[in-house]
Amino acid sequence: MKMRPPNLSTLCRLLLVLLLCAERCVAVKWLALYRVRQRPWSKIRNCTKTIGLVSAQIPMCRDNLDLMDTVTESTLLTIDSCQQQFSDRRWNCSSILKVPRLPRDLMRGTREQAFVYGISSAALVHSISRACSIGVTAKCGCGALPKTPPDDGKFKWGGCGDDVRYGLEFGKLFTEATLMSKPKPKKDSKDSAKSGKQARSRVRLRIKTSKKALMNRHNFQVGRVVIASSLIRVCKCHGVSGSCSIRTCWMGLPSFHVIGKALKDRYALAVEVKRKRRKKKKELVPIRARVGKIKDDELTYYEKSPDFCSPDAKTGSVGTEGRLCDPRTRGHGNCEAMCCGRGHIDFTMQITERCECKYYWCCYVKCKKCVKTLNLSKCQ
Repeated sequence: MKMRPPNLSTLCRLLLVLLLCAERCVAVKWLALYRVRQRPWSKIRNCTKTIGLVSAQIPMCRDNLDLMDTVTESTLLTIDSCQQQFSDRRWNCSSILKVPRLPRDLMRGTREQAFVYGISSAALVHSISRACSIGVTAKCGCGALPKTPPDDGKFKWGGCGDDVRYGLEFGKLFTEATLMSKPKPKKDSKDSAKSGKQARSRVRLRIKTSKKALMNRHNFQVGRVVIASSLIRVCKCHGVSGSCSIRTCWMGLPSFHVIGKALKDRYALAVEVKRKRRKKKKELVPIRARVGKIKDDELTYYEKSPDFCSPDAKTGSVGTEGRLCDPRTRGHGNCEAMCCGRGHIDFTMQITERCECKYYWCCYVKCKKCVKTLNLSKCQ
């Protein structure tokens, strides 16, 4: 029995699917490093694609084994912050735990994808900058002190600030490595006669210019811009009995909760974009002409988000059935908003916790066990 060859339209569809799969499965796969957080980074053989790295990130991993623990910590920081910022929203960032397999809500070009890319980039820079200042690696150290004299003369510049400059450089190289591709081999190339090793050594990675790649690159940059603009003055007092007669100050980063909140504000104001060719260069431009030029700290998206009310495999929505809500509050965590009008169920839960703890000299704490009843609500 002869097999009928596929027609042209079928081949085109297959090719499109392959291209989409090739692109969607790379840019934030490295967040899967949270799964190997107990791995000791002492050998270069640990730097493999199986842990979420792409080809261009593997050399960086091998050259920076002393920083890979910090990179791994940044993935945990990304996940914790994302889920904390959206804990009262229909989309609660739970899908990020599925990396390295990217669910649909993180590859359709939505606001949610934009936020994840922005916060992952910011978390990486934040973690690396802090690691430099505490001496995790010899590749960087304390951040540069301001050259301008103190405004009020009541303190002096000193101490060891976060090395944001190095953090930004490392963060850009590491994240943008996911947005490179190998050029297509040419049949008549002179390298075809050489050994595979020699040919591969001459391959130069090409910058991706698809709409998705341009969006991801910009949102990675937004995370770095937010970090760079978040430096604050941190001071330490010196003096007899804590009199603070002398203060030493340096520039440091705030807690990452502040960074996450700043990015969440930008999530709400994200700009819808499209790709356009200008002077032989592909770039993103706002859908609405009156918006003007896209700012460096504005998140971008090109696909409108679903309402995330019901499960939908096409959009990556898992729905809100069974989610906890609060009927007494207003806003996103309210049962009416969270449950999309489907109603909610009130129930009680009993938990056992320590209470009436007393310290006994010397040296232990004794507590009683108390049963506490919680009045909760969940979506139908």
